[in-house]
Amino acid sequence: MKSNFAACVILYHPKKEDIANLFTYCSKVEQVYIFDNTEGKSNENLYIGMENVSYFWDGENKGLSIRLNEACQRAIADNFDYLLTMDQDSSFLEENIDLYFKDILNFKGKEKVAVYGLEYSENDINDTTENYIEVDHLITSASVMNLKLYKEIGGFDENLFIDGVDIDYCYSALTKGFKNIKFARNYFIHSLGVRSRRGSVFTLYLIKKNVTVHSSLRIYYMYRNMLYIKNKYENVIPDIIKKFVKNQKHQINKNIKYSNEFFTVLKYKRKAISDFNNKKMGKLKNFI
Repeated sequence: MKSNFAACVILYHPKKEDIANLFTYCSKVEQVYIFDNTEGKSNENLYIGMENVSYFWDGENKGLSIRLNEACQRAIADNFDYLLTMDQDSSFLEENIDLYFKDILNFKGKEKVAVYGLEYSENDINDTTENYIEVDHLITSASVMNLKLYKEIGGFDENLFIDGVDIDYCYSALTKGFKNIKFARNYFIHSLGVRSRRGSVFTLYLIKKNVTVHSSLRIYYMYRNMLYIKNKYENVIPDIIKKFVKNQKHQINKNIKYSNEFFTVLKYKRKAISDFNNKKMGKLKNFI
């Protein structure tokens, strides 16, 4: 099933157990490109001895968009047709990845598909689920990119650094007349973040719920990049952007509501608005 498939994974302070995730797909592709965003320390020793693995590290955290472009460009130069993009904490069952690649190769009209993806878990599948559906966007992890369309779509937008990078690429594909396909009866194993029991600032933290809360820095990228993507596409795909903004604002407001650093989060939100208005994109630097 290796036919013209490569894979990439972007690391950030990986743990030894993350190697086990890589083993669930490295034998299913011809080449794995590892890009390590860990600052100051190489993790190459974790991957020594893997025959089809190429490791890249320059001591800098350059975010997701730059690394994904580097991976795509290397895969294209090495004559691959498809690139599987993975998070370090995501993995496959063998039968799932085998079916996934088989479905991609057998998909009718695949020349018009920019990105393929899967459900996040087995719990998202039921007996009435269709085999595949067209979707607005797919997350980076476990997506398979059609590299023949990469240049026409325009690659990943390096203004974004992290958050919304995958959404932007999929939206760009839609504006070019391509599709994003999810195989809705197949899944991979994906970490959805750690849930913790938190109280809301609006109930004086007395009523607690199990929620997933992001850092203030992540809220900065979520809010700034939401504004950027909205501005970029709202006149081209207005209905999709309206839905995207509604969902992003819901996620951001939930994080603000349940954060233990309420005023810090608000400060980062204000910074996000200011930077967007002043066209300051990329990596946030020197802000405390």
